[in-house]
Amino acid sequence: MKLTFIAACFNRRELTVRAAQQVLAAADLAGVSSALIVYDDGSTDGTSESLQLLDPRIEVLAGDGTAFWAKSMAAAEEHALSQQVMPDYIVWINDDVDFDDDFVQRIVAAAQLNPGAVVVGAAREPGTQDISYSGMVRGGVHPLNFRRIEPAVDDVLPVETFNGNLVLVPVDVARRLGGLDGQFSHGLADIDYGLRCGRAGVSVLLAPRTYGECARNAMPALTTVSNDWKRFTSAKGGGNFGSLRHILRKSNPVIWPAVISATYAKWIVKRLAQRPAVSRQS
Repeated sequence: MKLTFIAACFNRRELTVRAAQQVLAAADLAGVSSALIVYDDGSTDGTSESLQLLDPRIEVLAGDGTAFWAKSMAAAEEHALSQQVMPDYIVWINDDVDFDDDFVQRIVAAAQLNPGAVVVGAAREPGTQDISYSGMVRGGVHPLNFRRIEPAVDDVLPVETFNGNLVLVPVDVARRLGGLDGQFSHGLADIDYGLRCGRAGVSVLLAPRTYGECARNAMPALTTVSNDWKRFTSAKGGGNFGSLRHILRKSNPVIWPAVISATYAKWIVKRLAQRPAVSRQS
C-alpha cells in the first residue's frame, strides 16, 4: 500500500517539520510506502529548505503567498494525482496536529474495513480528550451550520462533512471528484469536499477515537466593529463573500443570495450586541 500525504504551510517551520517527521515515521511503523507533498505558500522562515533536507520522500511545491489553505491543498493534491505511480490513498494533514505515533496504522485499518469511503480522523484538545476537530453533521437551519461529532471507541460513524485536519481519500474517489476546490479563498474547501462526497454517493466516515492533538483556533479579541467586519470578510475570515457565494451556489443555487444576506445580518446583530473588553486602571 502507498499513501501520499499532502499539506499546506506558511511560516510555521517547527510545526511543519514536526508534522513531516511524524507522518513519515508513522507510515514506516504501519509498514506502508509513503510520500509527502507540501505546498509552501511563500514561507520566509526557511520551511522549504528544512523540509528538503529532512527526507527524500518529501517534495516541496513553491507558492507566492497568495494561495492560502484551499488553493495550496488543491495544488498539492493535483500534483499527487499527476504522478505516474498512483498511491492507494491521498491523505490530507494539517501541520499543526501533533500526531499519535500509530495514527497511520489505525486510520488505514479503518479505511481497509470500509473500502471506497473517505475516512476522517478526529483531533483532541492538547492535554485533554475534548474533541477539537472532527467529522460533522448538520446542526441548524443555516445550510452551513454544522456540529462536530464525538468519535466512537471501536466503530466508524457516518458524517456529512468534516474538518480537513486528517482525511484519508481513496485515489479513485479523489480522481472522480476532481480534487479539492481551489476557488475558495481559505476555509470551506473541506466542508465543500464532504458535501460533494454526499452528492456523489461517496460515504464519509469518522474513524474511531482520535489521532492527535490540535488546539482549536482561538476567537480573536474584539476591536472596532469596522475592523472586526474586515477580519470576518477577509480571505481567511468565515464571512469571505467569494467563498460563501461559491459553496452556497453549489448547495443552494436558488436561495444563496438570501442566505448570504442573512449570514451578514446575523453577524452584524450579534457583533453590535457585544462590547470589547476594556481594561480599567485603579
